[in-house]
Amino acid sequence: MRPRTFADGMLGGELLLGAGIGLLFVPISLVGLTRVDTGDTGVASSLVNVGQQVGGAIGLAIVGTAAWSAMASNLRSAAAQAGAHPSAAQAAALQARIYHHALAAGFSRGYLVSAGILMLALIIALFVMRVTRADLSGAGRRQSRPVTPARRTWREARKPRRPDLPAPAVSQHA
Repeated sequence: MRPRTFADGMLGGELLLGAGIGLLFVPISLVGLTRVDTGDTGVASSLVNVGQQVGGAIGLAIVGTAAWSAMASNLRSAAAQAGAHPSAAQAAALQARIYHHALAAGFSRGYLVSAGILMLALIIALFVMRVTRADLSGAGRRQSRPVTPARRTWREARKPRRPDLPAPAVSQHA
């Protein structure tokens, strides 16, 4: 039996997917910040956020392209097969049926691509990422390294290096 409504066919899967993705954001942040010096956690956190945003944009572009390409292909093939000349009422009903079928085929292809991307993410998470419980608990977390000339911050770069040298002049231009 084919589902007739959104609640019959899609609601359960959409709720499961939304709950699963929602529960992944905090662990992704934890994994992204493991083994990071305390002085570099801001940069690491921003890189995790940028990765999520860019990955979401690229993923949406890939899924959207797959879905609309399948829909356009389905519409072209249906238009090529509709060779008869129906009446105006029959043509409107046939056009609506063809469009709905093509839209369903496009979304079906989009969901298949999404499932493939999720399977790839699962494989990467299971076999590539190596994080132990000790890493996530913060045990043995290193303190930030002492600042070397190559790692000076912007504020530190403004300070004179030797106390006997005068501070650089600051421009007062508005």
